[in-house]
Amino acid sequence: MRNPEAASLAPTPAALDKKLLAYLSAIGAACAASAAVPQSAEAKVVYTPANRIISFNGKSILDLNNDHIADFVFNGWGLGNNSAAGVFPFNTDHVLTGALGGYWASALPAGAIIGPGAGFTGQRAAMEAACFCSGTWLYTGPWLNAQNLYLGLEITLNGQHHFGWARITTNANNEFVLTGYAYETVPGKAIVAGVTTDEQADAAPQRPDNTSAFLGMPSLGLLARGASTLDLWRRPEPAQ
Repeated sequence: MRNPEAASLAPTPAALDKKLLAYLSAIGAACAASAAVPQSAEAKVVYTPANRIISFNGKSILDLNNDHIADFVFNGWGLGNNSAAGVFPFNTDHVLTGALGGYWASALPAGAIIGPGAGFTGQRAAMEAACFCSGTWLYTGPWLNAQNLYLGLEITLNGQHHFGWARITTNANNEFVLTGYAYETVPGKAIVAGVTTDEQADAAPQRPDNTSAFLGMPSLGLLARGASTLDLWRRPEPAQ
């Protein structure tokens, strides 16, 4: 038998409807407030596969984060018998030069760390250089005959720095080919050259340095002295 007192205290259907509406309204307000609060940044590597020949005539553009705004352009320059080809950063973007100094763009191996404290430049960085010396063209640079090497890059998004890479290789016609690029979505977080997913980033063997995979290039001054000095440059160093 039902308790009459308990029955008299039970809410009416109209009261239930009002409580339900108030409850749903509170849930909606809480969800809206939650959406308005900025969420903590989650590390994510955004990778874009590519397969296009790089032309150093100012028409090869690299949009690292695919926001339809050019971040870098590949171009050539020269004076007299000397010429060079390389990459130009736009606006406040940068190219890694590292141990090579401000002139050469570092040619990084897979696993190299690209991040804060590395040597970046906001100026053009050469990949190859050529000199018409002693009646012939001589070439030098860290990207000669590159096979799956990496440009270290830094772009500025909303006033914050993001690190990335571009993978470049040389084809059978001795042309540079862009085969992919990636960047880290978290500002200031280093990226590992060659990683394309967050899982790879966690498991990748990392090189603590940002040196080039090709440090032993001759200078243009050495090139200007002729082919005999190139023989000395090509001579392998004695075994340690």
